[in-house]
Amino acid sequence: MAAGLVSVNGTGLFVDDRGDATAPALLFIHGGPGQSCYDFMQIQGDRLAQRLRIIGVDQRGTLRSEPLPAEPALTAELLIADFEALREQLEIASWAILGHSDGGGYALQYVTSHPEAVQAVIFDCPCWDADLTDRNRLPQVARRLDALGQRADADRCRELAAKPGRLTAADETYVAAQALGPHYMELFFHDPGRAADFSQILEDSGFAEEQWERGLSHLALLPGMYETRLSLLPDITRPSLLLHGEDDMVTAPQMLAQFSKSVPDGTIRTFDRSGHFAYFEEAAEYCKVVTDFVVQNAG
Repeated sequence: MAAGLVSVNGTGLFVDDRGDATAPALLFIHGGPGQSCYDFMQIQGDRLAQRLRIIGVDQRGTLRSEPLPAEPALTAELLIADFEALREQLEIASWAILGHSDGGGYALQYVTSHPEAVQAVIFDCPCWDADLTDRNRLPQVARRLDALGQRADADRCRELAAKPGRLTAADETYVAAQALGPHYMELFFHDPGRAADFSQILEDSGFAEEQWERGLSHLALLPGMYETRLSLLPDITRPSLLLHGEDDMVTAPQMLAQFSKSVPDGTIRTFDRSGHFAYFEEAAEYCKVVTDFVVQNAG
């Protein structure tokens, strides 16, 4: 196992590289924006490394990577250029990629703009259109707020979900959802009790608050999440797998339908006892599904 900073495009990226160097390579692209790969690699790194070479990256400016440089401006295209430069640095001819949440959007852009570098792609609870995500999630948040007696906050969520025209980052829908307070993280899990267990992984990391706050620099990418990427789906030319938790609120039903329509050779795998983090709630089965797919299509 190797972990440390790698110089890429004028900055230092933290790279967690595990497994046999000759095994099929899989790049993990985290979401957030600005979440880091830490929790995924803590949960799945050693599991996946049994048969794969799994490479986790803290995107530029996040957690263990160097603070975000002043120039150039942070864009999704710059992150994808970083992934490509890293692949070349690691001397990997081509690899499989796995993008979680907003990272699923970067994975979609990557596989359609650099198909020669990607052997297979996995989308894990992808957010390809934050307007659809919000309109799917906000009514469910409203019902939970109603149950807590927070009627005004619930009405605000319903008002946003019914807004004419497209929602944008300026609507700050995440602020409305965070009215759930200590119950907010429960939105992302099949078993609400697992939210505390997941948060404990981050709390036990030992990282300084300043390191965690580096991820806030990626809020600059939030407006781009409201620009739909669904039009890119027909351009996928590599084997593709969409992972989805039964209780996930991020990948809206319209996204699943569009994937099925636009990527007829793609596969959807639903985890029945998971929300947004199947890699945590059903860790063993998740590892098996991912490993089998990568070995079959990128081995």
